[in-house]
Order: sequence, then structure tokens, then C-alpha cells
Amino acid sequence: MKRFNYILLTFCITFISVSCGNSSTASDVDVDLTTMSSTVVYSYVADMLENPDDYKGQLVRMEGDSNTTHGGTHSCIVYDALGCCTEGIEYVLEDEEYPEDGDGITVVGTFATYKKGEGKYFVLIDAALE
Repeated sequence: MKRFNYILLTFCITFISVSCGNSSTASDVDVDLTTMSSTVVYSYVADMLENPDDYKGQLVRMEGDSNTTHGGTHSCIVYDALGCCTEGIEYVLEDEEYPEDGDGITVVGTFATYKKGEGKYFVLIDAALE
């Protein structure tokens, strides 16, 4: 199943690169998830979480729903095409107030990882809301 997901992700990224290669707006980010379909975004975020070393240090823009965990961290949550499955990436704002849970947000930050206990976590650092 993982192999199928990687093949699907590769196909989708290739398709988007070919079909959207002449975008009229210049992008200041390395990975702009706001221009992709929900299926591709979900697959892309899943790949980021599965292969974080490939994305470390890249500036990422994503939109989704704001969510606060019981531990107090804030995440941007994206959904698959059917809206039944979710993936999320934590974000840390510098000097902004965090939005309410469930608010639609667009966040830009640098992708990084950190360890806490035995777990590995994914975060957009130096993030800002757009």
C-alpha cells in the first residue's frame, strides 16, 4: 500500500509540475500547498511526515483548520478528498495571537522536526498567518 501511495504522490506532483509550470504568480516558498487539490495536499503532507529529512529547512505554505491539542500545541489540519482522514503539522507563531480551533488558516513557516521523549514531531517554525 505504501508503494502505491508513493507512486500516486509522484504522479500527482509530476502532473501538477507539468500543468502548472507557467504560474503567473511568483512564489516565495519552497512548498506551496495552497495551490494543490485536497487529494494532492493530503498526500504531500503524508509524505512530509514520512520523509521529513527531504523537507527540513524548506519554507512551506499550507491552509487548513486550526487545532489546539491537549498539550497546548497548535496545528494546521488538512483533510483528504472525502474529508474523513486528517494530517496535521504543528506551527509556532512568533508574535501573533493563535486562532480559534476550527478557524480556516493559511500558515507559512520553515519545516523542522524535534524529539520529545521517544516521539518525533513536525513543526513549522518562525511561522506567520496570512
